[in-house]
Amino acid sequence: MKSTTLLQLKHVTATLQSGKTILHDVSMTCLPGKIHVIMGPNGSGKSTLAKVIMGNSEYKMKGKILFGHVDIAKETTEERAKRGLFLAFQSPIAISGVSVMNLLRTAYQEIRAKKQKKTVHQKPTTGTMSEFLETVKKYAKLLHIDDSLLSRSIHEGFSGGEKKKIEVLQALVLEPKFAIFDEIDTGLDVDALQIVARGIELLGKRGTGCIIITHYQRLLSYLSVDGVTVMKQGRIVKTGNGKLVSDIDKKGYANV
Repeated sequence: MKSTTLLQLKHVTATLQSGKTILHDVSMTCLPGKIHVIMGPNGSGKSTLAKVIMGNSEYKMKGKILFGHVDIAKETTEERAKRGLFLAFQSPIAISGVSVMNLLRTAYQEIRAKKQKKTVHQKPTTGTMSEFLETVKKYAKLLHIDDSLLSRSIHEGFSGGEKKKIEVLQALVLEPKFAIFDEIDTGLDVDALQIVARGIELLGKRGTGCIIITHYQRLLSYLSVDGVTVMKQGRIVKTGNGKLVSDIDKKGYANV
């Protein structure tokens, strides 16, 4: 069943511990099952916005972040993740000694346990492990991920394209309510762009709200974009639909 939870930012201002303000009075709404794009030139605050949504402690934040009817602004990153927020990093770090499969299995089991707690009258399910393996293999095949990568330490020695595919794989397996992709298109060739877009499109169809942060139109040409937000110098300067992406591609940020 598709989620009806909204993700809303209301008058969010974010300041570094040094006192420098990065985000200025940002308000926006992201809908479940929709693909929302955040664009803007370098240094416009896009990645900071993603970090603030996930509760990065580098920033002091004012305003509200509503997840459904709950203000999560004071919750930890872990608490937000458990609610159903997911962030795919622009530059995923390697974690030596933790395999892709182990990471996915641990997160999958925790999310599964939480869902079952909410359905107290439901009998415990069986075959959880077999269902998990079937799910991982299905999505790994969709994303053209070689099985050998699943047993390796996460992102250790992976190419740029492999790292980005693994990030999308995590989102598909864990089924978050909202997934933020911070420059997921960086370093991808045309084939990998199409594969990553296919995974994101599937997430949206299943009810996950997808927030894509990018500079370029490259990935977006393979997606059905529902909403676009343009940021400059930490402020939202324009919003629109998918047509705004092509306008930016033709005219540049200075003329939109």
